[in-house]
Amino acid sequence: MTGRPSREAVMTALFNQLVNSIVTNFTANTQAGQQTLSSPSTTSGLFVGLPVFGAGIPRGSVIETITPTLTISEPATATATGGSLTTGFLTTTRRGKFTTDVPQPALWLRGIAEELEYQGLMQAQTIKAEFIVSTDAGQDPDAVPETALNNFLDAIQASLKPDSPTGQFTLGGLVAWCRMVGKIDKAPGDLGPIGIAIGGIEIIVP
Repeated sequence: MTGRPSREAVMTALFNQLVNSIVTNFTANTQAGQQTLSSPSTTSGLFVGLPVFGAGIPRGSVIETITPTLTISEPATATATGGSLTTGFLTTTRRGKFTTDVPQPALWLRGIAEELEYQGLMQAQTIKAEFIVSTDAGQDPDAVPETALNNFLDAIQASLKPDSPTGQFTLGGLVAWCRMVGKIDKAPGDLGPIGIAIGGIEIIVP
């Protein structure tokens, strides 16, 4: 087990990976009182329901449309050319809280179990984690609340794509394998204001 990363190092690396899964840095023009973000430097990585941050962007603003025009849910409060903007969750935590108590969308990560197996004197460690994504898209009666939830799940899954020559995602070489596993439970939010998805991630530590 010489050189094995600590449990906390693994969970911290996974948490950072999931937090960054929806982060896109880009520039765009803003006009005070307008919801349009014109001349964006990129729309890659952007999707409906994704929060946008930056000077002149009210907190809680999310992307409403991408094509034919990139728009956000709240009017900009300042005019700028080529302003620096970024995207991300409004809440990220490794401590469980009630979804209604935190700004949405939110991301949780929890370690829920471990398995230790042996082949002779060699020990293999498997860490099982649970992630939770929640959104408040259900508050918009004209929206399909599952759309935003699906977009977040796609982004998280894409962030765990293989990073090794043998086809595993290894958290940058920290572990042997890190992957989404099992069933994803979903309550999209069509029957209430908060949509929730709960999924599992398995990390094999050699």
